[in-house]
This record gives sequence, C-alpha cells and structure tokens, in this order.
Amino acid sequence: MKTIKLTNHYKGKQADKFKGTFLTDKHYNTLITEDTDGYDLNGQLLFRYRKNAIPDNILKLGYNSFKDSIEYTDGRGIASGSSHKRIRKDGSVSNITVGNKVYSGNVGYMDSSAMVKYCRKTAFARKYFDKFKQGIPFVEYIDYLYSNLCPTHYQKQKAIADGTNRNYVIGNTSFTTVTVNKNFRTAVHKDSGDFPEGFGNLVTYRQGSYDGGYFCLPEYKVAIDMQNNDVLFVDVHKWHGNTEITNKSDDWLRISFVLYYREYMYKCNQPSQELQNIKQDKTGYLTL
Repeated sequence: MKTIKLTNHYKGKQADKFKGTFLTDKHYNTLITEDTDGYDLNGQLLFRYRKNAIPDNILKLGYNSFKDSIEYTDGRGIASGSSHKRIRKDGSVSNITVGNKVYSGNVGYMDSSAMVKYCRKTAFARKYFDKFKQGIPFVEYIDYLYSNLCPTHYQKQKAIADGTNRNYVIGNTSFTTVTVNKNFRTAVHKDSGDFPEGFGNLVTYRQGSYDGGYFCLPEYKVAIDMQNNDVLFVDVHKWHGNTEITNKSDDWLRISFVLYYREYMYKCNQPSQELQNIKQDKTGYLTL
C-alpha cells in the first residue's frame, strides 16, 4: 500500500473555475492504479483507494438489485455539465434549476426539501421494494469496508445514522441513499446535501471495454482508475469529476454507485407523521 502527499495547485477562485467543466488527461499528473492513501500537505486525508476489496458476488448483487433505479433525468444539476431553468410544456420558464439529461437514479431514502416537503422512500424503493431489500447486503458490505478503512469519518456518520428514524436508514449501516449513474461522465462539482463530515463511498461496475473515465481531483492533479471490485473513499466536498471516456466497445457499460447519508435525514419523523406532511403538502390542510 502506497501513501502519497499531494500539493494543492489551485486555491480559492482559481479552483472555483473548475466548476461545471469537463476534465481531460491534462488535468492530472498522477494516476492511481494500486492501493493508495492520499493526503494533502497538511496531513488531511483526501482519499483511500483499495483494489479488489469487493467480492464478485457482492458487486453483481449491487448491480442486479439497483440497476432499475436508473432513469433519464435532468435532476443532477451542475454535475451534468450545465445548469438552467426548466422549461414547462407550455413554453414558460419555471423556477426549478435543472441540468443536462443523464442516466442516473437514487436508491433508499430522501429527506425533506424545498420541492418535496416530507421524508420518503425513493421512487425505486417504492416501486421495486423487493429489489431494494435484495441489494441491502451490498450496501452493508461497503459500510463494513468504510468502518474499517475510514474509522474517524465512519464513526461520526454512523452516530448520526443511529440517531435517525430506522425507517430512513438502509439496513444497519451509516447510509440513507445510493446514487446510481450509468455511462455518466460527471462534470466538476462538489457534493452537497450529504453529511458534511463523512466521506464519499464510490464503487464501479464495468462491462465491455473503454479507456479513461478516471475519478479526478483536479486541485491536486490526481486521478484514480476505478476497476471492478475496487472501492474509493474520498473527500467529495473537494472539486471532482471524471476524465473523458474513450475507445468504447459496443457493449461498454460503466455503473457507479455513490453511497452516503443525506444531511438532514435525522429530522425525519415516523412514517405516520410524514404521511400527514404529504397530505398537507398536497391539499394545504393538515388531515388528522
């Protein structure tokens, strides 16, 4: 296992210029292909990458269980490389900000937001609850790796998950939600809406062949070549994105799983109370 220290080449407004851009091979000078821990020059952990950490059967279970969550959506905002106001069917402009359409979905649970004012299962968990339950051992295995490899971040996240209503946590884990992306080269962004003191947990499932698609932290000029069975724990509150994907075979497939705790899930009430919130949101009246 290697340990490396990385210089922050871009700071403040310099780094902010990466937002919404697409990265190329010019944006890194170090490519990680083996077990590595990466730190900044102040000794803060940036990432831990482990090869072949996930057994084949667990990885395939995650893919087979969660692949039906993927839909063609404009809800990924700046990560899709663009951000603009949604156009209604009548041609008018709404107040909702959306991004380019990409293939992505969510598994597990969502917290209350300005648009949807109640906690709930994701559409996938409601529609395919058996498949959702089938995939929980995949989530639990990543949680096990997280607890062993990043115990400081994990313990903070697990503590808040343990204090959350169990109806909104995936199994006995520190996670509420899994984002599943298909053949989606993310533009540079920082994750938001997740537990700020946690680390991003990233796994990929690959079929066919392609080059590139590396996970890249452009401020530190480092990229990581995620293969099947690998796991990456990383500070997703730094600017990050994917490099270009090239030399794709006809059957190429890249599924990425991002596991996290949604920041305000601890505020979720019992489902019966959330049902009242749903009724109030839809009717404007509180039904008792």
